[in-house]
Amino acid sequence: MVAWVELLVLLFAVAAGAVVQGSVGFGFALVVVPVLTFVRPEVLPATVLLLILPLSVTMAVRERQAVEVVGLVYLLAGRLAGTLVGVGLLLLAPEEYLSVLFGGFVVVAVLTSSFAPEVSLSNRTRVAGGVASGIMGTAAGIGGPPLALIFQSRSGPEIRATLAAAFTVGTTLSLVALALAGRLGPEHLLLALALLPVLLLGLWAANSIAGLLSGRWLRPAILLFAAASGLAAVILGFIG
Repeated sequence: MVAWVELLVLLFAVAAGAVVQGSVGFGFALVVVPVLTFVRPEVLPATVLLLILPLSVTMAVRERQAVEVVGLVYLLAGRLAGTLVGVGLLLLAPEEYLSVLFGGFVVVAVLTSSFAPEVSLSNRTRVAGGVASGIMGTAAGIGGPPLALIFQSRSGPEIRATLAAAFTVGTTLSLVALALAGRLGPEHLLLALALLPVLLLGLWAANSIAGLLSGRWLRPAILLFAAASGLAAVILGFIG
C-alpha cells in the first residue's frame, strides 16, 4: 500500500476509534488494532497503548465526578496482576494464538451477558475484570471489553469515567512492562505523537454522540462493540 494511503487510513481509524471510546467508554483498540495489523504490525501493541493513555486521561478528567473510586481500587489491583501475566504471555506465546484465545473468551462472555438481565458488580467481579483487562491489554492491546462487560448495567458517565481512570493507570503499567521487556521504542512514540491531533478531534466529536447512547441504548451498544472486539481479535489471530 502507498505510504500516504496508509497514513490516511490510519488517521481515519484513530479518529473513529476515539469517537467510539469517547461515546461508549471503550472500543478504540477495536478500530485501530486491525488497521495497524495490516499497515504497521511491528508497532503493536505499544503504539495503541501510547494513544489510549492521553485518550483515557482526557476522558477521566472530563467526567471525573462520576468515577466509582472504591471499585476503581479493585479494578487496578486486578489490572496489576494481569499486566504481569500479559507480559509473560507476550514473551512466551505466539501473538496470533493469544488473539484467538482472548477473542474467543470475549465472544463467549458477550453471549452469556446477552441472556443475563444484569451483571453482579462485586469486588470479586471487579478484580477478575481487572485481571482479564491487564492480560488482554498488555498482550494484545485490547483491554476494554472485560471491564465494559462487568460495568454494562451502570450509567453512561460512570462507565466512561471509571473505565477511563482504570485505563489511565492500567495502560501506564502496561507501557512500563513493555519498556522493561524491550517492546517499547522511539518509533512507537513518534507515530503516536503524529496521530494525537486526530485522536483529540475524534474525542471532541464524541461529546455529541455520548448523549445519544443513554438509557436502553447503552447496554446493547456495549455488548455490540465487545462482541466485535472479540471477533476482530479471533480473525486477526487466524490471518496473522
